[in-house]
This record gives sequence, C-alpha cells and structure tokens, in this order.
Amino acid sequence: MRPNAHAIVAASARSAIPLAALFAFALLVSGGPGDGVGFRAGLAFALMIAIHMLVFGARASREALPLGAARLFLVLGVLAVAGAQAARNFTFAPQIAEAGLFLTTAAAAALVLGVIVGRAPTLRDVE
Repeated sequence: MRPNAHAIVAASARSAIPLAALFAFALLVSGGPGDGVGFRAGLAFALMIAIHMLVFGARASREALPLGAARLFLVLGVLAVAGAQAARNFTFAPQIAEAGLFLTTAAAAALVLGVIVGRAPTLRDVE
C-alpha cells in the first residue's frame, strides 16, 4: 500500500477523538448522581481510547496515556468510590462516587485495551 493510503482514516480519527472525549465529560457532568452515569461516561471515554489505539497503534496510545498514569487513575478511582461510600453523609458523596467510577472504568479500559491491541498491527503496518 501507499504510505498515505489511510490519511482519511487518521484525519477523521483526529477529529472524532476530541468529540468523544467531550461527549464523555458532558455525559459525566449532565447526568444525575446515582444513575450509573460515571460508568457510562467511562465507557464513552474507553471508546475514544479504542479509536486511538486502533488507528494510531498501542505504542502511540501508551505515549498519550502512559501505563503508570492509567494505573494511578485506576487507584484514584477506586479510592474515590470507596471514600464516597464510607462517607455517605457527605454532601457531594454521590458525585465523587460517579467521578471515581468514571476514572476506574476509563483507566481499566485503557489497560485492557492496551493488552488486547498491544500486539495487533496498526493501519500503517498493513500492506
């Protein structure tokens, strides 16, 4: 294949990825606490990570979100959910729990997708 054969796919991914991130954050902010909106927003953010990994490869996505940062987000998300459940009388406990669920879902998806897509060829590698 020619070197720039997938330029349209890469350009459309570059425009779709910020929109997916904006959708995930808008979903997180607009939803009511206790409705599982953190999980749904985390899945929308995972969609963004999946698009980035499939188009640009696992190495490029690891440079964008290093494994250490993903693990840190996973730990912070679990601690936020546990802290919000421990302090249920706190005024913003449901919002903190949803944000923690968002962090946990997005970080876990990044780690799992990194393992799954880690050995797969990118669009640039296909001939």
